[in-house]
Amino acid sequence: MISFDLRARYPGFRLEASAAWDVPAAALLGASGSGKTTILEALAGLRPEVGGRFGIGGEEIEGLPAARRRVGWVPQDASLFPHLTARGNVEFAGRSHASDAAIDALELAPLLDRRAPQLSGGERQRVAIARALAARPRLLLLDEPLASVDRPLRARIVPFLARIPRDLGVPTLLVTHDPHEAVALAQHAVVLDRGRVAAQGDPRGILASPAALGVLEALGAENLFEVRAVAQSPGVVSLETPRGGRLEMAAVAGFPAPSRVAVRAEDILLAGAEPGPVSAQNVIPGEVASLENLGDHVYVRLSTAADSWVAKVTARAVTKLGLAPGRRAWMLVKAHAVHAFGDTP
Repeated sequence: MISFDLRARYPGFRLEASAAWDVPAAALLGASGSGKTTILEALAGLRPEVGGRFGIGGEEIEGLPAARRRVGWVPQDASLFPHLTARGNVEFAGRSHASDAAIDALELAPLLDRRAPQLSGGERQRVAIARALAARPRLLLLDEPLASVDRPLRARIVPFLARIPRDLGVPTLLVTHDPHEAVALAQHAVVLDRGRVAAQGDPRGILASPAALGVLEALGAENLFEVRAVAQSPGVVSLETPRGGRLEMAAVAGFPAPSRVAVRAEDILLAGAEPGPVSAQNVIPGEVASLENLGDHVYVRLSTAADSWVAKVTARAVTKLGLAPGRRAWMLVKAHAVHAFGDTP
């Protein structure tokens, strides 16, 4: 059993979050600023200002310094030592049976002699996870472990993450904004909304419930569409909205075709003129309907021949592109920025 009941006050933000689970892996979901990373850092002992309870297997952990908690923490940027090889990073605190087991479980043997800058984003994450596991933690905390990895490559890393609780006996708590990742990797989901737990339980039940659309909105996805799959090719599934809009989404083995998808406004690039050949699978022409200032950023609302969209760009970009109501603009959306939601297996 793992549980926490955390309390803290910050300027403009209050954390009052309680959750408990007794399964190998749990997922923490929520919009940016909802408190996900704050909770992970508090559990790791890195935020002494956060009060409350934290227990692992019936033992109370709160009050212990970070070094005595035996909680492994992997931040989103991996934070490897650039001057060390992959082996040097994993064995930073010394070689042990735990480090050897982590290397085997994450299949790092071919990478051990490469220095950190020579590794891909996914490889760096695997090395960072192995380094945390080498310390023989009682709980592994993963802050968006797949955030730096393109969706087609995630299918290679998901099995490694799923293997940790099963093969190494280390329970995990991971932060993710992707509902399918929560279903694939966790048996318990905790949804945060402005510092409070809005829902928790079986990921399939939460994310496939009638309230699922509201949960996804809490994850910060401004563009939500009902879709149906109309074609599939290697690595890509073609989707169509009820109004005839077309989207290409990266397909991941084992994930079903979605009934709903979401695209975060900040994941959309805008062009003021029709772009030439680009790597983005989705190039969608539209017309600026309105601009909503948000300090240094602007919500750009666009109308297309089929659907309405929202993009989030800097105020500087609005000026540079000459965006204004009635002006044409082109949205560039990578296939892996289209997130499946609904009809989870």
